[in-house]
This record gives sequence, structure tokens and C-alpha cells, in this order.
Amino acid sequence: MVPGEFQAVVLAAGKGSRMTEVTAGRPKCLLPIANMPMVWYPLRMLEREGFLDAIVIVADTAKGEVQAALEKTGLSIRIDIVALPPGKDDWGTADSLHFISERIKSDFVVVSCDFVTDVSLHPALELFRKNEAAVTMLFLKPTETSPVDNLPVPGPKTKHKPERDLIGINADTSRLVLLASVSDFDEALPLSRGLLRKHPHLQLHSRLLDSHIYVLRKWVCKFIDQERSLSTLKGELLPYIVRKQSSKPTQPLEGDAPNVGGGTKKDINQFAEDSTLVSKVLPISLSNDHWGDMKSTFQDDKVRCYAYVANATSFGLRVNTLQAYASINRKILQIWEKVTGGQPLVRLHPGADIKSTQVDDATMVGEMSLLSEKTSFRGTALGASCAILSRTRIADCVIMNNVKINEGCVLNNCILCDGVEIGANTELKDCLVGERHSVLSGEKHNQEFLADDDVLMEI
Repeated sequence: MVPGEFQAVVLAAGKGSRMTEVTAGRPKCLLPIANMPMVWYPLRMLEREGFLDAIVIVADTAKGEVQAALEKTGLSIRIDIVALPPGKDDWGTADSLHFISERIKSDFVVVSCDFVTDVSLHPALELFRKNEAAVTMLFLKPTETSPVDNLPVPGPKTKHKPERDLIGINADTSRLVLLASVSDFDEALPLSRGLLRKHPHLQLHSRLLDSHIYVLRKWVCKFIDQERSLSTLKGELLPYIVRKQSSKPTQPLEGDAPNVGGGTKKDINQFAEDSTLVSKVLPISLSNDHWGDMKSTFQDDKVRCYAYVANATSFGLRVNTLQAYASINRKILQIWEKVTGGQPLVRLHPGADIKSTQVDDATMVGEMSLLSEKTSFRGTALGASCAILSRTRIADCVIMNNVKINEGCVLNNCILCDGVEIGANTELKDCLVGERHSVLSGEKHNQEFLADDDVLMEI
């Protein structure tokens, strides 16, 4: 339990820029995964870990929709939904924290709305507490691919080039001493001698998954308020803080420009001053996190960053691409108990009208949906208020709400967005159908994105 010690912030204002085909008609945070909105998963994780409250940051245009969706999920965690100002949907994640900084009263945990995981936060929180850290980041080891990962991503063929980070971790202390993108370096990675002397057992990783779960000291919000040029957490703020760990406090010079809010601009080390109790204890403490010199605990660093790497059996996936969205929908029923902490699963909604006798155990059916006789369903997530007419076969598909599929259709490995209608005797394989698009009767499509012209122009 962590009541009162940490606040929780869920970042849910993103547009889903890498998966615009499915976010053109609904907020990314409300994309369905096993007929639950995406943002439900991190909120359920926080609830499972003992958090009583969470702040959820959403786009101005999405607040009502998000609130209505979450009210139906039965979460017990208290949710404070904060909408960004109108016209500010392009703000970065650090900008969003700046906007809610007055609501941050303690150290806090930042979670992305698109992360689905079974990892416990408690080891990361304990690492943060034990070392009086400024930042603790949670990483996961790469997982083995499963057979469902071999299915193609619905839509046109594209080369998926995953982002990779360079992460340097002191193997003895778990200090995070390097955080950068692989794309920032051409061939060589420069490392200073001072850094290697200070952290001789440095492990470099290029395949760890950044969970986008960050435990942050309260003063980080005040630092963001001052450093308004740092717009994003992952791309700008966190690499900056990691680099500044070993920097010496700078003294203001005569003629320095005053801060925007008045007064002289503060160095990051001034924000990171230890509490009175810690500053008294450290000089007389016999504990140490390193060897080989006479420096004090933490080697006199005021700013300290740490990395917690979850064990290899843990599951975690950031659903921020079309490939990841297809993957999580194929896996979610297998890992449901692990990622939800045993939350009851409503696979076939009692309000659905199911006349089909061929619905396998890997299929979900939403409220008010009709499955006619002589239909077949395998490995499919079917949303609410859908109508599937007779002589239709559907396998490995994600079908959102208010979709109508007429007689005699065959669909394999497709994603159908809200309000789609599929004409009779149509065959779709590995296709993505945009919101409210109608596919004419008798058509055959393979690995295509089918959408109305206005949706295509927007993308």
C-alpha cells in the first residue's frame, strides 16, 4: 500500500501519432483492448498496487468521453480527470506536468496510458526510497516472440523500425548513468573517463524496453516550471537530469538573466537539496553504495537517478504502434489474470444475442451485439452493438463498436474501426478499415487500408 506517500499521474492526452489509422475517430486512450479502454489497464495496475487516487491528463476534446468510459469500468481508484487547455493538444509530456504542477503535493509516479503490464511497482518504489532518488525508471527485458506475433499487421506492408535506447546502468548500485536514443549516435558512443572511474561496472543496454513508468521527486515539477524549454519527459527532461547527476552546483554570475518568474535561475542541484534529516544522517552514516575511494555515500551527488529492471518473466508492452495494438489484442486473454490481478473477465456479455454455435474460447463479445446463426468466430474481439449476419466467418480480428457485417463474409486478421459496414459476400484478409467506412458487397481486399477520403487526407 502507498496511500499518501506517492501521487499517481496517468498521461492520456496523446493522439497516437504512430497509429493514426485507428485513432482518427476516438482518443488513443480509449482504444479497446479486450473490450476495455486502453487507459483502464494502467489505472487497474495502480489500483492493484495500492494507489487510492490518480490524476488522468487528457486532451480537451476527450474529457467527457473518457469520463463516461471509465465510469462503466467499475474501478475503485478515485480518478481526477484533467483536460489540457483548448488548442494545446500538441503539448509534450513535460508540458502536461507543468500544467498540473500545483496539484502535485508529494513525490509521484508517472504512467503512460498505453502500457499493459503485470510488473509490480513496489521494487522500483523501494529503490527510489532507499536512495533518495530524483528519478527511478522502470525497464523490462525483451520477451520471446509468440506464434501470434508472426501474423502480419493489418493494413499495407510497412517496415517496422522500433525505437531503441542506449541505457547505462551501474551493475553494483542500479544507478542510471546514461539515457539516450541509439539514433543520436552515428558510430561511436563517447564515454568520459570520469564517468567510467566513477562507475567502473557500467552495463550498457540497447534492448531494454522503457515502460514509461517514472518515479519522480516532487522538486522535479518545480524544475520543470523553471526549465520551460524541456517539453518532453523521455526525449528531453529525463536525459537532461541523468546527465546532470555528476555536475557541480553552479554559482550565479553577475549579470545573469533573471528567471521568468523573477529572481535568479536556480541550478538543478539547488532543487535537489536533501531533506534536513537526510543531510544530517549522511555524513555520519557507515553505509556506502560504492568502493575504491573516500567519498561519501552517493559520491556527493545531489541528483541521483536509478533504474529498476524487472525480471525476465515479467510481461509489459507499450501499445503505441499499430503492430503493438494488434499484438496485445491477440495476447490479452492469455495474460488477462496476470495483468489485471485476477479481475473477473466478461468474455461473452450477458446482454449480447449469441445464436452462433461456433464461438471459440479466445473470442470476446460486447454488449448488445448480435451473432447470427451459421456464423463462426475464432480469436476475435467483438465490441458493443455489432451485428454479424449469417454465413460469415471471422478469425483473429478486432472489431470495434457499431459494426455491421452482412451475409456470407470472410474476415481474417483485420481491424475494423467504429461504425464500419461490410457488404455481403466480401472477403478481407490482413486489412484495416477506418471509422464509418462502408465496403461494397462482393469485394476482395488483401493487406489494404480502407477508409473514406477525409480520413485518408487527415492521415
